[in-house]
Amino acid sequence: ERAARYGQNPATIMFIGLSGSGKSTLAHGLERRLFNKGHVVTVLDGKNMRLGISKNLPHDAEGRAENLKRSAHIARFLNDSGIICCASFVAPNNDSREHAINVVGSENCYIVHCNTPLEICIKRDPSGIYAAFEENKTDSVPGLSFTYEKPERIHLELDTGSQSIDECLDKITLLL
Repeated sequence: ERAARYGQNPATIMFIGLSGSGKSTLAHGLERRLFNKGHVVTVLDGKNMRLGISKNLPHDAEGRAENLKRSAHIARFLNDSGIICCASFVAPNNDSREHAINVVGSENCYIVHCNTPLEICIKRDPSGIYAAFEENKTDSVPGLSFTYEKPERIHLELDTGSQSIDECLDKITLLL
C-alpha cells in the first residue's frame, strides 16, 4: 500500500555500529549517490537527533536505544512521505533494533552493520568518546563501558577498516 501510494518503495537504510565505524560517513555518501540519481533522500543521524527530540536522553545503553526508538517514528514518517531515509545510529541492542524495524516496517528497512574492529574505531574517535573513556572511565561508550550486542538481523555487513568508502557504497547500492 505504501509503495503504491508514491509509485516507489521508500526505504530506510539503517547504518548501525560502534562510534567511529563509519556509519555517518556512509549514510551521507549514500544520500549523495541517491540524490544524484534523482531520489528524494535525507539523513537521520543519532548525534543530530540529540539536538532535538532526544535532547534529554543520556548516552548510556538505554538512552541510545531510546534515541533509536524515537527516531524510527521519524524515519517511518519520512518513508510514508515518499522520502528515502539513511539513518545512522549506534543501536547497541537487538531489542531497540527490532523495535525500529517494526516501526519502519520490515519490508522497508535495510540494516547495514558497520562491523569495524574496535581498535580502528578507537583510532578514528570522531567524537572523542574513546579518549574521554580513557581519561575518566565514563559509562557511555558502547563496546567498552557496556556491551554492544551483535546484530541478529542484518542485510549487509561492512568492515570500513578494510574496505574503502566507495567499495562500501557500491555494496549498499547493490543491496538496494
